[in-house]
Amino acid sequence: MRVISGKYRGKRLNSPIGNDVRPTGDKVKESIFNVIQFDVAGSRFLDLFCGSGSMGIEAISRGASYTLFADVSKSSLALTQSNLKGIAETHKVVNRDFRDTLYTADGKWDFIFVDPPYKTDYIREICQIVKDRGMLADGGYIIYEHSDKQYKLPSGMYIAKRKSFGIVTVDYIAISRGKTALAGSYDPITKGHLDVLDKALDEFDEAVILLACNPDKQYLFSLEQRLEFARLAVKDYLNVTVDVCDGFVYEYCKSNGIDKVYRGYRNQEDLKYEEDMAKFNEEHGLHTQLVEGIREISSSLIREKLKNGEDIKKYLPDGVAREVVKAYKESL
Repeated sequence: MRVISGKYRGKRLNSPIGNDVRPTGDKVKESIFNVIQFDVAGSRFLDLFCGSGSMGIEAISRGASYTLFADVSKSSLALTQSNLKGIAETHKVVNRDFRDTLYTADGKWDFIFVDPPYKTDYIREICQIVKDRGMLADGGYIIYEHSDKQYKLPSGMYIAKRKSFGIVTVDYIAISRGKTALAGSYDPITKGHLDVLDKALDEFDEAVILLACNPDKQYLFSLEQRLEFARLAVKDYLNVTVDVCDGFVYEYCKSNGIDKVYRGYRNQEDLKYEEDMAKFNEEHGLHTQLVEGIREISSSLIREKLKNGEDIKKYLPDGVAREVVKAYKESL
């Protein structure tokens, strides 16, 4: 192992013996510091399961103002101390488990690196403590290295970025600025819908694509098909989910802690309809943000082009057009 960049670039680091400690590989470490490179200088960095200390030392080398190394293993701490020889920048090494460390670490932290033993389920508890104690600085991340993508975060936290390296995944977990919803028929979902979604995510960190389920309305595609299209459209959005609303939108939002929805409009006729809907929602405590969408794209346009056998690829998100055409042909 070595320090990749900064003041101590090239410094050799001692590696642990055996399989009890699994140091972060150079490829993964380099990727992590490429993501946060412009924010490391002057930051406070907490290496929570420090092992060999390589992550915290990399942060020091790149200009972190204070670095805390913590581990319950005395052999790991001895290894960290040996790797810290010759490094004078402000740091501290403590022999504590992650709970004691989080409850005793004062101040705000820009980065909390978490690389616990694989097959442990500490991350939700760690995130809850960090959130409850207000430990993350604005724009800060819990950087979680793990081998299992299936885990739940506390309400109010979300995965801002994800990078995968074979069996290793690194998630960048942040405090959410809140959740919004985008309600509609999505019959089918289009690039116009995603344009509105992107504008909503300028204000909020999480969003729900909320599919209307009105038994009195006739849809071209079934609810199951519309769900499939929507999920495919947002598959690369880690912070977006898809759900169904079989009642009033304001009722769904109230039950899910959402107080603002986004709706797009393409022309004055659309705007008048949306303003009436917004007024209704406002009367029930739900604010609506109306945004001008892409005028040339609508679900009705897609349906018309399908009937005429015309190409629809340029109007739909990647991968969705093929499934829409397939479903339409099967319905004939």
